[in-house]
Amino acid sequence: MDLLLAVDVGNTNVTAGAFEGGRLKKLWRLATDARKTADEYGASLAALVSREGKAADVVYGSVVPALSPVIEAACREYLGIDPLAVTPASPLGIRLDVDNPAEVGVDRVLNALAARALYGAPAIVIDFGTATTFDCVSPSGDYMGGAILIGPAVAALALREHTAQLPKVEIRKPAKFIGKNTAECIQAGLYHGYLGMIERVLDGTLREMKQAAGGRVRVIATGGLAGLFARDIPRIGKNVPDLTLHGLRLAREALRDSRVLRK
Repeated sequence: MDLLLAVDVGNTNVTAGAFEGGRLKKLWRLATDARKTADEYGASLAALVSREGKAADVVYGSVVPALSPVIEAACREYLGIDPLAVTPASPLGIRLDVDNPAEVGVDRVLNALAARALYGAPAIVIDFGTATTFDCVSPSGDYMGGAILIGPAVAALALREHTAQLPKVEIRKPAKFIGKNTAECIQAGLYHGYLGMIERVLDGTLREMKQAAGGRVRVIATGGLAGLFARDIPRIGKNVPDLTLHGLRLAREALRDSRVLRK
């Protein structure tokens, strides 16, 4: 069967997924590098997809504007496909109930679209990525906005770059709160401090949503670090690492009859 290639261009990773119908057959992550050429990205994508089948269509969303033309050229030259770009302005059937819809990251819109379609509304998606975002879906299925927090990997990098003696450490759950060396101290602070920050924002977000909507609000985790943190946040009901890619698949279904966006 021909495949749909969905490409999520993020600040840390370019995540690509091969869909066979509604099933995600294979997922790959490439490091985001604005210095890479279309040839480099194209050769990588073509080699990966060829192992699974033939790409019949490509849909992508990007929060790195400089890489959008690079990905488009890579798909045209190496896959022979003019990719479908999804942006916050794309007519996806989800209303952006925010002050300035144009400034919403497309990944946040895709998360909301997928959460609504796959799990229902109201819902909160916590995306554990370079930044950690809270994306809220109203009972009527509108995108309501949310919150943006610094991600733990960025916090770890900031400690290394803005202090004289602190090293960069692996983000992981420490055995204890009280570290016995510098690396353990940083890991304890990052992990447990980050959990506390997430819990605090989630408390307030749930309270505001329940005041507006009442009843149960689904909480869904996604993103590269979701597996590390979600297990210690009991109110997260589902961990769906590939939610944004499913949002791209659903966006393509909504837009596939639109010729204007493919010019």
